[in-house]
Amino acid sequence: MKQNIIEIVTFKLNEGVSHAQMLEKSAEFEAFVAKQPGFLYRSLAHQADTDTFVDISYWETLEDNKKMQSAFEEVEVCQAFCALVNKASVGISHHSVLTKSCDA
Repeated sequence: MKQNIIEIVTFKLNEGVSHAQMLEKSAEFEAFVAKQPGFLYRSLAHQADTDTFVDISYWETLEDNKKMQSAFEEVEVCQAFCALVNKASVGISHHSVLTKSCDA
């Protein structure tokens, strides 16, 4: 059985970047990610009191996620999304899924 993985990325936007700009680039990024092997699901949330975003994606395996990360560094749509993000604010973690309530 494959070990599903959750990737959790927290970040803040660069100064002067609007939520609307980020959501536009996020949609373009998500269209790219959705085509990657092993991708299952993605959600994006916002914590208003800290102005921090949480980007959560589910993957069939850690290897699938790592392949996407390699592509991420080379694909224009991914770089356009990254250009909006304050790089010093980024946190990334990976977690093994133990149970789930849906097929995603």
